[in-house]
Amino acid sequence: MTLAEYLLFAGGAVLLVVFLLRTAVPFFRNRFVKTADRASRDLREEFLFLSSRQTMAVLLVAGGVLAVVALFAVNDPAWAAIVGFTPTVFSGLAIRRFRLNRRKRIISQLPGFLDVLSGHARAGHSLQEAILESVSLLPSGIRAEISWMSQLVRLGTPLAEALQLWEQRMPCEEISLAVRPLRLALPTGGNIVALLERTRDALRARFRMREKMQSMTAQARLQAWVLTLLPPVFIAMLSRIDPAFLPRCLGSVQGKAILVGAGILQVLGWLTIRKILSVKA
Repeated sequence: MTLAEYLLFAGGAVLLVVFLLRTAVPFFRNRFVKTADRASRDLREEFLFLSSRQTMAVLLVAGGVLAVVALFAVNDPAWAAIVGFTPTVFSGLAIRRFRLNRRKRIISQLPGFLDVLSGHARAGHSLQEAILESVSLLPSGIRAEISWMSQLVRLGTPLAEALQLWEQRMPCEEISLAVRPLRLALPTGGNIVALLERTRDALRARFRMREKMQSMTAQARLQAWVLTLLPPVFIAMLSRIDPAFLPRCLGSVQGKAILVGAGILQVLGWLTIRKILSVKA
């Protein structure tokens, strides 16, 4: 190639890189901002108040830390860049996990909440007064939810509608089991104390049954993890013994097909075991 051809090639490469950067940078920036806005909105629903800028800062710091750790671990800038994007990519999954754990904690605190309500009702308070006065006596998880519902009541929302909004906000069987009898008893009256105590006892019996099922299936769940992790561990150990084993598999069509088939069967087997063990109390 002549000098002019080299210059033309270099100029075309520079223009291509500039075009890609002008196209890709705004795209990724918009995706990052939308991810941060969605994460901030989801966290506000769980009473964790972070602005979009604060959420972006958390994602950037987490991505930078992971990228530096990956760079020192594998000494490969490409892998470090990929790892640095994982906080942004998996932020939605992490928030869903956080919300699930928080909901489980709130559900476990429902019997105590109903116990506090029955104590106030036995002392002669109405259900609305009992809910308003119970906020300061509740643990941190459910306290935020009851405080939110109490704020609706103070702003003029009828108690039955506030209970319904709470049920819609946290759709699960346990919340419905606690809320729906109260909504039915509000217009008709009746023995609120007995209703609260029966609901509390029903929830505790449900939790005991669930704990019993968890203990009965503990061995099966451990076996599921062992069977799932055994093939990757076996491949890793075999690769240490024979370093050419994995390259030989990846270097042929038959080897790749076997590895892909084994991976698919592993995933299907793990999902099948999880489905068998997912017994609802």
